[in-house]
Amino acid sequence: MRFDLYLESGPQHRRTWVYVPSLPGCSTMGPTTEAALDLAAPAIRDRLDFLRRHGEVMPDAEPIEVVLAEHVIERKFLGFAQGTYPSDREAMPRDEVARDLRWAAWSREELIAAARAQPRPLAEAPARGGRPAAAILSHVAESEWSYVAVTVGLLAGGSAIAAAIQKAGEEPWVALAAEREALTARLEALTPDELAKIVDRGLGKPVRSARRMFRRLLEHEWEHVLELRARLDG
Repeated sequence: MRFDLYLESGPQHRRTWVYVPSLPGCSTMGPTTEAALDLAAPAIRDRLDFLRRHGEVMPDAEPIEVVLAEHVIERKFLGFAQGTYPSDREAMPRDEVARDLRWAAWSREELIAAARAQPRPLAEAPARGGRPAAAILSHVAESEWSYVAVTVGLLAGGSAIAAAIQKAGEEPWVALAAEREALTARLEALTPDELAKIVDRGLGKPVRSARRMFRRLLEHEWEHVLELRARLDG
């Protein structure tokens, strides 16, 4: 199966992110462009395995063919997925909303499982550096709230929900559940006009659309699922 890859690189191609819009939530990063490209097929397999173990029926993708569709070099905010891909400009059908919400629910389950499995307290930074797991959980929740807010408008109670997660310490699970419940309710209520609206902001800025919003929500959370798992493997 063919998968088109969209890359973002820093100066001299040091540190490159790979995005796979046709498989929402799939992205990876390597220290060089060549390394990132080598990691693309394993990242696709990993994402497919995630979906299958939760019961999603996915086609057999083997042999996986990866094709470089676009490569942006020296983007100012490297790794923040500032690009706009062709699918981001398409209206989003209702059945894909249901699918992406289902995938988001599974992703949240795995994020929480990886956080609970950490050997250190959630508020304690790992020995090799990086943010505490509690900060990652808060960051994921705040970011997805922001993705939705900038696309379809501010959501009531967002500040209170974010504050509750930050203050929850070693027991953020109830606050995280409340955040996702409120977010899901809003996304389930998206109107046909909101699902079809494409806002082109010009000047190289990414478009705002329902499809891009869901893509970034899924990509970002999965990135941090893998980050927390990597700490366990280390």
